[in-house]
Amino acid sequence: MPLPTCAAGPAAPAGAQPILTGLPAPDDLAFDAQGRLLFSDIQAGTVSRREPDGSVQTLARGIRNPEGIVVQADGTLLVAEQLLNRVDVVDPQTHTVGSWRVFPNRTGRDGIDGLGLDRATHDVVLPDSPNGVVWRLPSDGSRATQIGQGMVRPVGADVDVRGNVFVADEGGAIWKIAGSPRTQMRVASLRIPDDVLVDRNGALIVNTLGDGMVHLVGADGSITSLLSGLRNPQGIALDSAGNLFVTEFDAGRIDQLVRAFVLGPASVTRVDSTTVTICPSVRRAAGYALPLAVSLADSHRGLQTVIASLPAAGDTSGSIAIHIDPADHSGVVDLRVSDGDRMLVQHIALPPTS
Repeated sequence: MPLPTCAAGPAAPAGAQPILTGLPAPDDLAFDAQGRLLFSDIQAGTVSRREPDGSVQTLARGIRNPEGIVVQADGTLLVAEQLLNRVDVVDPQTHTVGSWRVFPNRTGRDGIDGLGLDRATHDVVLPDSPNGVVWRLPSDGSRATQIGQGMVRPVGADVDVRGNVFVADEGGAIWKIAGSPRTQMRVASLRIPDDVLVDRNGALIVNTLGDGMVHLVGADGSITSLLSGLRNPQGIALDSAGNLFVTEFDAGRIDQLVRAFVLGPASVTRVDSTTVTICPSVRRAAGYALPLAVSLADSHRGLQTVIASLPAAGDTSGSIAIHIDPADHSGVVDLRVSDGDRMLVQHIALPPTS
């Protein structure tokens, strides 16, 4: 029997495209270790997860103004609970919510907004929004060391590979905290920055509430626009391929800007009792032309790892055949697509034999 052929898909559309709509008030974003998008919703009081099929699962409820999210090494989530000026810990498996650490609010202003994570040390960087300072804490929250001060309202943070901390300050600044002894310097001036991310090239991505934009700040201080015309962009996140995700709070939606490549739902067909074919859906950003390696990783007995490749043009890999031991009736494989630097992973359930 001939193997199915895979139809070529369209290139990724330019500009921001909505991937979730009809949300009450989406705020901050993060990705878990499996590449699933997490988001907080202030009005709903929830933290939720977007599954690979586009469905949404609520992980936590009853949080009073949930804001920033970071994912710890053990998979638990830390969530800023703004109304109580504390950080909660959320177990995404049991959906339980507990207090991680409470911070005093000496000014009575709105509480903690965003959170940052040092991926090398697993330390949490906490912009203390109402008090104008920045703290570094170990993953258990047992102690807090002040690393920044004198800010108007620090609301977002990220850490680069050298350990430099970048902080978004709603007073109009992006601050860099670095070195030993520690120094604090202003590296950019923007209209009400709300969050900051460091991309894989060391550039900063900043969403600004004052003009409804997302900016790219280069190492040389140059500032260019990535997105404009956004309706209150409260949260930003990057996936493992460097694609940008942004919330539009006033529009009740989450958008995606493809900067490299993305994976759509794969087509899975059982050919016979021992063969399954998979048609990956790979879509590239305009101008992105690196060759991509496609592999199927397997932890299920009887499945073979199959490697194919995508040339530097086109948006489909054709069909990939998997041969299954007849004794195995089902399984799961991980479809991995990489350009050698970036990688996206998609979990695929294989259909059982009849």
